[in-house]
Amino acid sequence: MLFRYLLILFSLTTAVLNAQTDSLLIEPEEVQEAIEEGVSAPADDPDAYIPPAARPVAMREVKDDQWAKAASGLDYSKDVPEPPKPDKQKTQPNQPAPNIDWGGLGSFLGQILQVIAILAAIVGIAYGIYKTMNAPRNRQIARDGVEITLDNVEQYIHESDLDRFLREALTAGNYALAIRLYYLQVIKHFSETGAIRWSREKTNRDYLRETRNHRSAAAFRTATHIYERVWYGNQPVDEAYYRHLEPSFRALLS
Repeated sequence: MLFRYLLILFSLTTAVLNAQTDSLLIEPEEVQEAIEEGVSAPADDPDAYIPPAARPVAMREVKDDQWAKAASGLDYSKDVPEPPKPDKQKTQPNQPAPNIDWGGLGSFLGQILQVIAILAAIVGIAYGIYKTMNAPRNRQIARDGVEITLDNVEQYIHESDLDRFLREALTAGNYALAIRLYYLQVIKHFSETGAIRWSREKTNRDYLRETRNHRSAAAFRTATHIYERVWYGNQPVDEAYYRHLEPSFRALLS
């Protein structure tokens, strides 16, 4: 019984080995076909596939008219890719505001305003000097902005340069005007020394009453009469007569 089982097992083993050997062997006809097709199986790997040898390529000439006909109507511009467009930088809505140095900015603005103020002051001073240098030498302005002339000199007696007007009158030979200016100098002197209280509304008679007890009352009365005869009475005055009257006015001023 045991011998029978062993015989069956041996038969099955032999059949399996024969089947494997048949699958590994290459038939002579297949080898011959492979040789004819230019395929040779390597000796170490009979199962490897070797592609057939490449056939020689024959060059074929293409005429220009054939190539132009074949290439006509082809548009290669569509195949060229467009250049990429630059991405616009997107602003971030939640981006924090930049920090500003308000202290430094205020200091800078203050310095600019200071420089502007200095420049304005320099320009103002320069303009004032320019106006002063170009103003007439004999021009004099009162405190209320009125130019002092011979017509209004009695109204601005304390602000007027009576000496200058007197020199101009003597240079011009106007001796009657020189007598008037001398008398106005006496009135100005008495007002500054407190002998009278000057006012535009007062007359010469008012000043005579105020000075009746003054030590120069008689000399002032004589000067008043001379002034009224010459200026209001149109008494002619030449240089000699003026030189005769001048000491009386000088004595009152001294």
